[in-house]
Amino acid sequence: MYAIRLELIPPRPVQGGPALEAGAGPVRLALTRLPLDGARVCHARVLAGPDGLAAVCFLTASSLLAAERALRSGAGALAEPGGPLAGWSVVRCEADPWIALGLGLARARS
Repeated sequence: MYAIRLELIPPRPVQGGPALEAGAGPVRLALTRLPLDGARVCHARVLAGPDGLAAVCFLTASSLLAAERALRSGAGALAEPGGPLAGWSVVRCEADPWIALGLGLARARS
């Protein structure tokens, strides 16, 4: 399983509050249902804020690079017309080096 970071921003600032917090659930569901060539999102942790959404997606794939490429190509569907984040932009979609190198716990302790 590979951890890939994904960040999306809205076309304009989003007002904070319960509606934004509730939006993370539908995005998490949409991520797990993305049609990805040769990969699959098994779990996603989505954080919503006024500047957009940040997620860490855990994918099964043949390699770390394959997971990163698959999510990058599939994430655009979230921002397409009719997608749960229509009009938004994907600004980051890349492997998390701390988690990929097994240093996640070391980073948390520092």
